[in-house]
Amino acid sequence: MASLLTKKLGMPIATIDIDVAHRLGKFAKNKSRPVIVKFLRRQTKIEIMKRAKMFKGSRLFINEDLTKLNAEVLASLRLKEPDLIERAWSFEGKLFVRYRGSDRRETVSFVKYQEWLDKPWPQKNTTASQTYARKVSAGNSNTK
Repeated sequence: MASLLTKKLGMPIATIDIDVAHRLGKFAKNKSRPVIVKFLRRQTKIEIMKRAKMFKGSRLFINEDLTKLNAEVLASLRLKEPDLIERAWSFEGKLFVRYRGSDRRETVSFVKYQEWLDKPWPQKNTTASQTYARKVSAGNSNTK
């Protein structure tokens, strides 16, 4: 783990910098599982998170381990109003947003969480990809 991060991020990370690392979920043949890593020093994690963009275009991702609530709000920020939100991200467990047309980032306050959770999810265009079972259950007789 340490050698992979050192190689990909270009910063020295030794195994003694890692407190614990393990895979999540059950083993499944031919399927990769996420790895969760806890570092001894918070500063090491911060430096790695700052360099996470270096993995863009590869099959590797570095994400914070968010609470379920924060993960749901972050997904809402990113997906529910794409015309309003330019970018949404987390850092040190806090959520941030940059609105389109603005140069400043804003912290998403806990008071705003429910407002974002209550917004409707965008509707998918399912006409072309609708399954046979959904067409039948919806009463659509044109199933071909």
